[in-house]
Amino acid sequence: MINCNMSKYSIVVLDEVFSTNGYALENMPFLEDGTVIFALNQTSGRGRYNRKWISDNSGNIYMSLVIKPTNLNNYPITNLTQYLSVIICEFLQSEFSLNPQIKWPNDILINGAKISGILAESSYKNNKIEGIALGLGLNVNMTEETIHQIDQKATSLHVLLNKKFDSELLLRKLMDKFYQNYEEFVRYGFKSIKETYIKKCGFLGKKIIIKENESQKKYIAKAIDDEGLLIAIDEFNNECKIITGDVLC
Repeated sequence: MINCNMSKYSIVVLDEVFSTNGYALENMPFLEDGTVIFALNQTSGRGRYNRKWISDNSGNIYMSLVIKPTNLNNYPITNLTQYLSVIICEFLQSEFSLNPQIKWPNDILINGAKISGILAESSYKNNKIEGIALGLGLNVNMTEETIHQIDQKATSLHVLLNKKFDSELLLRKLMDKFYQNYEEFVRYGFKSIKETYIKKCGFLGKKIIIKENESQKKYIAKAIDDEGLLIAIDEFNNECKIITGDVLC
């Protein structure tokens, strides 16, 4: 395990862990705000709705950022994953001239294939949040052979650009970008990223299917409101606010 001190964050590198989010949650009392858990391999990586995230091969980014807000009452916790999704899009665009898009609320796609997923989980003590584990999986050096094992359309930087990358170096650059406008996000919440977020949402105005639990419903994606919720029109022309769910198409 290696500790690397940074200006606003510190990186803890683990050779292998069952889950960076799980590790962060288990050790939350002992971890400082801004600690980044970076694993070379995850044995039980997972995403939203407990889906498996293939992460038992090195060279990708499997990480969790520990966040301990000083004032939870005014902290935009529900938009944290959306903030990170915007940061990833901006990073991939500026660093590699790619054109990533966001699938609500926070999946990152390139050419319709998933390259990154985000999962935020909270640790509780005496029924109060003591910290947040903001988890990120980014396919960096994943090969075509490994990608074919994934049960959905996926891609990686290696596949897109035909190069190998230093995943830890990319992680440092990503965290630097995360903290550039972080204080503004904490102060203004989703409104601080709304314009950029909407520009990156490629499904607005289109027919979509929302899956929640075991049910699926058809909508037309209309807009994103000031709270980051999806406004959609259902089959009966009713306007709805979608709070949770999975956009299938």
